Amino acid sequence: MVYYSKYDYTIIRKHWIVLFFKYLKFITFFIFAIFLYYLSLKFRLVLWEEILDYVFFPLIFLLINYAFIKLILSYIKFYNDLLIISDWQIIVIKASLLFVDDIEFIDISKITKIDTYTRWIIANIIWFWNLVIEQQREQVRIFNYIPDARKALHIINAEKEKIAEKDSKNKVELISELVNDSSDYDDL
Repeated sequence: MVYYSKYDYTIIRKHWIVLFFKYLKFITFFIFAIFLYYLSLKFRLVLWEEILDYVFFPLIFLLINYAFIKLILSYIKFYNDLLIISDWQIIVIKASLLFVDDIEFIDISKITKIDTYTRWIIANIIWFWNLVIEQQREQVRIFNYIPDARKALHIINAEKEKIAEKDSKNKVELISELVNDSSDYDDL
């Protein structure tokens, strides 16, 4: 499950399909490296030994290392790309080990519209959509690969209603205080 609720926070991770694509990319690099190794062994008599020693084998070594490092960094990025919904704000965390460290706060009271959409049939089958949040001043944020984005939409709408309820109670209390204070002026 990618929705974790603890206290007043809901933590949302990306869909597992993102990690699957990273594994697929890793396997593609690895197969390409194995194919180069096979070619170098098959044609070792035709190729010069210097080409094998100084071009093919270092290239194979670099491809395998690149694939492993890319897989590890994408794994770290997958688990550190979070959307946290609290009772008054949305916290967007995008962090990786080396390149990106970004934390963004979106005030729920400033959200004007929330929507979800998807583009292809596989996304509907395995349940991941894009979540679109429109803020005041026409700022639009799109969060891709959100699993069951309609659930996130309902959570955000519930938090918006809680905030609107609190604001209306505060306004009623403020008006009642003003009315009570205005009775003091009638006596003058």
